Amino acid sequence: MARNRSLRRKGRQPVSPGFRKPPGPVRRRRIVYIAGYDPRPPEGATYSLLKREVERYCENRPVSFDLSPVAHAPDGETASWTLALEAEGWRCEAEYLFLRWDDIVARDFARWFPERVLRSFVTLLDYLLSGTLFAMGKAFHRTAILWLYPFIAIAGILALAVLAGLWAADAFSGAAMGTAAGIAVFVVVAAIGAWFTRFTFIQHLADLWCFLRDFAIGKRPDMEARCERFADYVLDAVRRDDVDETILVGHSYGTMMVVEATARALARDADAFSSGSPVSVLTLGSCINTSSLHPRAQARKASVSRVAGLEHVMWAEIQGRQDMINYFQDDPAVAAGLPEDDTRANPVVRTFSLRDVLSGSTYNRFSLNYFRMHFQTICANDVSHPWDYFLAVAGPDPLAGRLSLDYWRERERNSKNFMRQSVPVLAAFPGLPRTPSN
Repeated sequence: MARNRSLRRKGRQPVSPGFRKPPGPVRRRRIVYIAGYDPRPPEGATYSLLKREVERYCENRPVSFDLSPVAHAPDGETASWTLALEAEGWRCEAEYLFLRWDDIVARDFARWFPERVLRSFVTLLDYLLSGTLFAMGKAFHRTAILWLYPFIAIAGILALAVLAGLWAADAFSGAAMGTAAGIAVFVVVAAIGAWFTRFTFIQHLADLWCFLRDFAIGKRPDMEARCERFADYVLDAVRRDDVDETILVGHSYGTMMVVEATARALARDADAFSSGSPVSVLTLGSCINTSSLHPRAQARKASVSRVAGLEHVMWAEIQGRQDMINYFQDDPAVAAGLPEDDTRANPVVRTFSLRDVLSGSTYNRFSLNYFRMHFQTICANDVSHPWDYFLAVAGPDPLAGRLSLDYWRERERNSKNFMRQSVPVLAAFPGLPRTPSN
């Protein structure tokens, strides 16, 4: 899979004029949000991050915000809140519908260490024999390196436990005493290692990679059922015509879930996406390829292909260079089997360096924290940039306008003027063409 071969991979693909767009400024927006592989409820994860980052965003900008408390649905499947941003000349309210699957992740996290070791071995062997790991490295080498990290760490823990057990067995005289001592030391060292994995992202990544493989090949009936419910919520959202724009947002592996839910909703009622308010799909920190590159992931490939084939709904894929979990300069539709074709409308890929949105001190503080860098696409920028999460979800500009090439090129053409705009809404650049197709 050659890189930098197409305009899409370079982030230079125009926004299709065929996408449906709001006729004017956005005053109300519906956000359907699916988070990544996280066992925490929204108050401990997405919502708390949103609250902290919007406070930081507005601290040094002429923007005020209003964030409502979280409201939970009685069935526990969804949560909701409202984020409003207001600045001179505009106000926009974003109604969040948060689709939950943290209960499924929590059950994965509750597994015993021996089961995790076995599942990790099966997943690693499968990805090696199927060629999936090689394909991942070819798409973006940093992701493949990070993918190997938890498996190498677990293998190291087991090797250390075995060596400690053998040492203990040799230190005692008598076969029975040595065997008992060796087994006891092995269990103790392995238990300490298992405890250690819970605080170093080893467990999190090992469970995530195993989940991605299982879901890719159709061996997670619990998640298949949840995606059916997600499709229900997506359909309900896009059928309603009480907002100016609806954006279906996924972050991390929530990107695969939002694509899957959208594809299933399209299979049930494709007309709903062209009859209500304009709809977009937005994937941030995407690791879709980790599933769709698997040769047996036919269902996942079909879902990606279905969404990529839309003509009137924009699928925007935002990629950060220093994010080791997303696939930088990649077209996820190619991994799903579609040809590399600049004329295809979706996905609209936009790439940037995380250095461009963070101050030097902030970048230096977080550069070695790959999870923090992975979340930057949904965090506050220190520096004005075309990718601005808070203006994308709660700003006055349609998403298609914010992703126009003219807007992104404005920072290259006249960077000093762009940087002077602490709130870079489209109205701050009157020289830009009014159509996002350029």
